[in-house]
Amino acid sequence: MAMSSIVAKLKGLPRDQLFLLIIADFYVVGLILHAVPATLPYMLLLTPLVLLVFGVLALFPLAREGRKGVWLWVLITYVVTLSLEIIGVQTGKVFGAYQYGEVLGLQLVGVPLVIGFNWVIVVLGAARLSERLTSSPLLSALIVGAVCVVYDYALEPVAIGLGYWRWEGGHIPLQNYAAWFLIAAVAGWVYRKFRLTAETRLPEWYVGVQFIFFIGLQLLVV
Repeated sequence: MAMSSIVAKLKGLPRDQLFLLIIADFYVVGLILHAVPATLPYMLLLTPLVLLVFGVLALFPLAREGRKGVWLWVLITYVVTLSLEIIGVQTGKVFGAYQYGEVLGLQLVGVPLVIGFNWVIVVLGAARLSERLTSSPLLSALIVGAVCVVYDYALEPVAIGLGYWRWEGGHIPLQNYAAWFLIAAVAGWVYRKFRLTAETRLPEWYVGVQFIFFIGLQLLVV
């Protein structure tokens, strides 16, 4: 009886909230399993799949909304950010000198394909947040850039500790954060300048879940 009541309540949740609950639950389990030495290697093996599957889940409501302009922005943002990552890895002139490990899966010219996808999710989540704070494209761009820098600041110790990537000399250059701010701000400005929008807040919530997850990994794992 209790189980049927829980199922009924879950079915009654709005789709975005149900997806958020699924994502958050999986990330909580993932955090626990990351903290267990015996299961950590399996978590690292699943990392690219998790980023892909839950990234798709976070974008799924956009498909239901039929936001063609947003989807075009998603495609352009993916191509641009992945290209900048490739240039960065090959030259060290975008983010600084760094190299990706094998943890994040299939790569193109030394850059995991899932990286551009996560860029899209993070910037879109920050852009959705900015929509509720200001109507100005410029202020929105600054908010998006700042949010993405804070996100990366939480991510970096985890990424280094778990072998996502490594920095030359073992130090994160300020150039990295400047590049994050500029790239995210430009993408956020384009999003608002062309009056792109969406009803779903799921990308915004998903970025929040990832952020909390990285803080948890800092405390428990790395």
